[in-house]
Amino acid sequence: MYVKIDITDNGIGISEEHQGTIFKRFYREDTVHDAEGIGIGLYLAREIITLQGGYILVSSEPGKGSTFSVRFLRK
Repeated sequence: MYVKIDITDNGIGISEEHQGTIFKRFYREDTVHDAEGIGIGLYLAREIITLQGGYILVSSEPGKGSTFSVRFLRK
């Protein structure tokens, strides 16, 4: 059984074709190069979550924001 935490934003969203790559180190979608950041945050989040025995998923639609679902094994 897992504990689930959902984090939802109202940002620009992530296209379906890029959802599989957003967790790569230093990845930045072409549409956000004017925003601050270097593309390390989601990579580090996934690494830490994985080390704790969990996983992270994303559900998003451009123009409508994103939901990140984090799941940890319940002990």
